Amino acid sequence: MRRFFIDPGALEGGSVRIEGPLAHRLAKVLRLKPGEGVAFFDGSGTDVVTTLSTVSDKAVACDVIERVPGPAESPTVVHLYQSITKGDRFEWLIEKATEIGVARIVPLVTARAVVKTAGEGKRADRWRRIAVEAAEQCGRSRVPLVDVPRPFAAALESSVGVRLLPFEAADDLAPSIATVLHDRIDELYAVSAVSIFIGPEGGYEGSEVEAAQAAGASVVTLGHRILRSETAGLVASTLVMQACGELG
Repeated sequence: MRRFFIDPGALEGGSVRIEGPLAHRLAKVLRLKPGEGVAFFDGSGTDVVTTLSTVSDKAVACDVIERVPGPAESPTVVHLYQSITKGDRFEWLIEKATEIGVARIVPLVTARAVVKTAGEGKRADRWRRIAVEAAEQCGRSRVPLVDVPRPFAAALESSVGVRLLPFEAADDLAPSIATVLHDRIDELYAVSAVSIFIGPEGGYEGSEVEAAQAAGASVVTLGHRILRSETAGLVASTLVMQACGELG
């Protein structure tokens, strides 16, 4: 059954009324008809199963059939602080991070950032839409928060949980993500959160790495190959989700 995200508060009672872009999408893009079944979720963890009663591009009405538990989310909340990359690669990262279960994506601005953040309003709306569509496609109960861009120092100060900083210049003695999470397992279980900091295309400055370590972050390696920033973000997030038992 098709699932669609809807803003909280719209799923109360025995019927659901959809207006705006989602109504247009259901009626004109997907061409759904009265009598067809669809499910809605609003991030509360419950799926609302409905049957379409009336369909137009301006408004869609649905009768609620049942409310069922939505797909389980990871008990470990993963915050991905991802340096903004050029072109559509950051959008690709948002989509893929959503698919694997990341709970929050924070655009990160570092000393060597090559992407300006002025006039981010329209981009922020698009980032949000990408996260919503990815959550619908992959069967999540919640849409990850795509936060406002944050400078590195402010992001580091506000981050929570076990902090990980993959660094391409880390020496051979740097531990892997799995090793760090194993060694800090008590802390991980206590806070149930991991914050991952991914540097820009030009890499971190030494002072940023030192500041992260002073704040308690563990510098980790992703192997000997130099990865693109968005690739590093996806690989690191995947390794964290794997270590937490979320990927089978």
